[in-house]
Amino acid sequence: MLLRVKDRWDKNKILSFTKNPEPPKGLYQEIKNTLKQYIEFQTEAVYGLVTAWIIATYFHRCFHAYPFLFIYGKKQSGKSRSLDLLERLSFNAMKVKGVSVPSLADSIDGVRGTFLNDQAEELSKRKNTEILGILSDSYTIGGGKRRVVNITNNGRGILEFETYGPKAFASIKEIDSDLKDRCIEITMLRAIKEFPYPDAYLTIWDDLRDKLYKLLLTRWSEARNIYQDTGKDVSHRIKELWRPIETILRLEAVPVEEMKEIKGFFLESMQETQNELTEYEIKLFETLKEILKGKEKEILTSTDIAEKLKPEYATMNDKEKRGIQTWIGRTLNQLSLYNRHAGKKDGRKAYEFSSGHIENVYRRYQPDTTSGDYGETYGLSHKPLSDNIQGDLETGIEEMVGDTHTPEKEIEI
Repeated sequence: MLLRVKDRWDKNKILSFTKNPEPPKGLYQEIKNTLKQYIEFQTEAVYGLVTAWIIATYFHRCFHAYPFLFIYGKKQSGKSRSLDLLERLSFNAMKVKGVSVPSLADSIDGVRGTFLNDQAEELSKRKNTEILGILSDSYTIGGGKRRVVNITNNGRGILEFETYGPKAFASIKEIDSDLKDRCIEITMLRAIKEFPYPDAYLTIWDDLRDKLYKLLLTRWSEARNIYQDTGKDVSHRIKELWRPIETILRLEAVPVEEMKEIKGFFLESMQETQNELTEYEIKLFETLKEILKGKEKEILTSTDIAEKLKPEYATMNDKEKRGIQTWIGRTLNQLSLYNRHAGKKDGRKAYEFSSGHIENVYRRYQPDTTSGDYGETYGLSHKPLSDNIQGDLETGIEEMVGDTHTPEKEIEI
């Protein structure tokens, strides 16, 4: 069932528009000023980014991918209010606290709307594994589809439900990393002053939605053309997530300096949300570089690496040694850090490493987050790690591999 039009756009305003289909002017600034009346964000750039995100929800069918918002903070910091404002203004918005896979797919597929999830920390629970996978996949067109078998008198068929579209999540805790790295993170602080509540009956929301629909219907073709020329100075997923925001900023002729500030905040947020190398993986890279220093190639086992990774390795008990060996073996395979298998060395599986290959893999995990024409570079650089990473390396390794006995074959792998 479609949404009732009168709940989102007044009939008289529709008729007025059909008689005089002119695009609204200054809508970006008007929405940004309205947000300032009802909520406190930490910087001016956040107001601009959220405003562009709201406008972009109306144009999301023009984009190949769409960034999610992750609104993060303690209780009473304005997270739910942020979602309320998004619900008032975003395209066909629906705000929920809990949702099933069928209702998610039915709702989004039916109205192509904006999905707003309060108390999103619930998604990390084991029972929500399926819906978490669909949500994580739904930031691109064609991703996150739900398929069910439809049985009729004429036979069996497959029904597909689309879940691509704008989404925002509010939570007092971190959300799943696969979902988070599709998000622009906005950290909320408790406001210093009292703000009026954005009641749904206020006429301001009807007036702004009227202008948003007019903007979409008169300038969608222009937005689609601008989109083709965006994201030239960033790459990979960061590029996909930035392009809709840049499209709207350019469509609304936002000043270059303001665009630079918004992009700066966006890139800083990407440092928080992108699922890059962990500190333990960086330490492994540094250890391999140290072993290979001055050498073109070297044959190593997981034990050789472990002895360099942890100087006290020789004094560890068998369980601790197995945990480190298992983690090293898994990481070598996952990141493809070796050139080839090199048979056996001291009775254990050995690998051939080269310094050039190690450096090549490491560079691939350093995302390009330059701000290009808008100003300085916001690169992701890793500070040199101390000898004692957060107290103890094996603490982190135990968290990753678990406190379970690992068979000898898995240790060798």
